[in-house]
Amino acid sequence: MWKVFIIGIVAVAFLGALAFFSFSEGVGDVHRSPAMSVATSTISEATPAYSIHVDYPKFGEPAIDAQIQKRIEEAVGEIKALPQNPHDSATPQNTLDGFYDSVYIGPDIISVRLILSQYTGGAHPMTIYSGVNFNRTTGEVLSLDDVLLLLGKSVADISRESSLQFKEKFGEGFFAQGADTNPENFSSFVINEDTVTFIFQQYQVAAYVYGPQEMSFKRLKKVS
Repeated sequence: MWKVFIIGIVAVAFLGALAFFSFSEGVGDVHRSPAMSVATSTISEATPAYSIHVDYPKFGEPAIDAQIQKRIEEAVGEIKALPQNPHDSATPQNTLDGFYDSVYIGPDIISVRLILSQYTGGAHPMTIYSGVNFNRTTGEVLSLDDVLLLLGKSVADISRESSLQFKEKFGEGFFAQGADTNPENFSSFVINEDTVTFIFQQYQVAAYVYGPQEMSFKRLKKVS
């Protein structure tokens, strides 16, 4: 999940932090409750080796909350497992910061974006933007295939339309492989009442300085 890019340009770390803070967020049975709301849980820890501060959502549904908490705990476990940085490192501690946004609680779908940023002393933080989406009736995690049905489109359709817009936006700076027909390119997305928004990670379709990118498509129907 995490990669360390050591370029040695400490100034780029500022750009990474700026992009991080300016970017706009099989399960068991789930009770369908129209009154569902979201609360925030926090993990905050610090030792000489690491610093962790992550805010993450809780919806009050045990199966959904357990799935989200598992993702957070995996990221926390990764940062804790790293060796302590040497004294001449760009950062005295390995850090993990996280928050969430784009919360949608609809009659058919629950969707939220998790943003987790790990910094281990390289040129800049490495930030992952992950959409987590559930069928509210069944409690199942929605897959890319589920989303394509919502849109009435294929991976090839999404790839073609995204590539055209990114090519227009970035010109020769567009990384075409990041939006080709490989399904992994479209594995992160969030959903609301009207649209599905695909999230492209930093470096995926353009240089790091441009930050993460998004491409939205209109929903045609509800989850069945």
